[in-house]
Amino acid sequence: MEPPINILLIKAFVPIRKQSIDIPIGILSLSAYLKHKFNQSVHVQILDLRIEKNRQTKLIQVLQSFKPNLIGISLLTFEHPFLRSYLPLIRHHALNATIILGGPYPSSHYMDILPMFPDISCIVLGEGEQTLYQIVKASFDNQSIHSVHGIAYYANHTVHITPKQNYIHPLDTLPFPDYEAIPIHRYWGNHDQMNVILAEKKYAPVMSSRACPFQCIYCHRLFGKQFRKRSPNHFLNELDMLYHRYGVREFHIIDDVFNLDRSRMHDILHGIIDRNLSIRLAFPNALRADILDFTDIDLLKRAGAYMLTFAIETASKPMQKIIHKHLNLEKVWQNIIYANQIGLITKGYFMIGFPEESIEDIQLTIRWAIASQLDMAAFFFVVPFKGTVLYEQAIEKIDSQQFISFMDKQSYYELLTGHSLKWIHKMAYIKFYSLKRILRLIKKLPNKSYSLQRIFLAGTKVLSV
Repeated sequence: MEPPINILLIKAFVPIRKQSIDIPIGILSLSAYLKHKFNQSVHVQILDLRIEKNRQTKLIQVLQSFKPNLIGISLLTFEHPFLRSYLPLIRHHALNATIILGGPYPSSHYMDILPMFPDISCIVLGEGEQTLYQIVKASFDNQSIHSVHGIAYYANHTVHITPKQNYIHPLDTLPFPDYEAIPIHRYWGNHDQMNVILAEKKYAPVMSSRACPFQCIYCHRLFGKQFRKRSPNHFLNELDMLYHRYGVREFHIIDDVFNLDRSRMHDILHGIIDRNLSIRLAFPNALRADILDFTDIDLLKRAGAYMLTFAIETASKPMQKIIHKHLNLEKVWQNIIYANQIGLITKGYFMIGFPEESIEDIQLTIRWAIASQLDMAAFFFVVPFKGTVLYEQAIEKIDSQQFISFMDKQSYYELLTGHSLKWIHKMAYIKFYSLKRILRLIKKLPNKSYSLQRIFLAGTKVLSV
């Protein structure tokens, strides 16, 4: 009998202000899938460096004691400096381990990463469960991992890309994320999380679907563009398990577009009510606001929703067409008014600095946000992430720019036009958060001490830029 393969999955840390620390359901799903497929033939350990204090010491300790045969590192785009800081350390203490990368950053930047970091055996492109399973299986069978679909690797001074991996469908075939592999209580501390505010201390991000069929030019395609969904019962069973086994009382549904299938959304919300789950709901990734109606909003509140987030991006109708969002702004406006009337916290996401956008368009968006009944707003500089249509448009206008390098420094719009948006950005927040709006928000906040602290810290970061 072959000895088990030791697999270490690492969630990266980079020293930035206001880094969200949520349960890493991506690598938890990978862990669960491997254990489901291989049973006792693999030993999987998860190391989330974001929740460790002495990170290098902890990493060395795990590498020396666990002796992983395979190391998987998950990276978001802003976490790219992790490779230069930690990869030499990982290789030094795991000399013979196969090192692979996955997540949004490696999936988009494999052409840059692989020639630069020869210690990386391959990069998983996009959805990871099946590809990682096949990589491990190839190791068991003493076969080259280069035959696995859905990866990029470097050989003979060339980056090679294997055929695409099929997306997982139906999603009910996936086991629940491997929550037992983490100290879940350590994610309930006084730190930043994606939703900014909380109603309950014990919370968890969850996903009921993958991918979004809309064609917005700034959006990633990590999960493809075909909307794939878990059945209501499968998703409800996960909520039920987290509720009863771990005491979770708040769920952040982080689907790309949870409310795309209205009937399914209703089944899930009615299921929460029928199962007597006394929970709170929020949607930090945002809902598609113009396909909601008042009945949906009422049901969301009945099921426990206390906060609705809407991705609006721009209030300019011509810009809505240019970015392929095609949002019905009038419908969004009315839904914000109604959600506010029934006591829900509402938050809007806005993007400023699209390539074809004028200063007048940007000011229109800011005025729209200020005039709305939104309780909270976030104004983001447009960043052309590699792998998006926007990136392809950007490189036609500005050659050889690594756009990720100025995510918090200089906007693409400034490089393109010479106009800085920093003052407009700062004033948008100052004008939006009037005293009247702040007092109304405070009145609505369910966990005032935690939420006010998080909002204050977020505000100081914006005003210091």
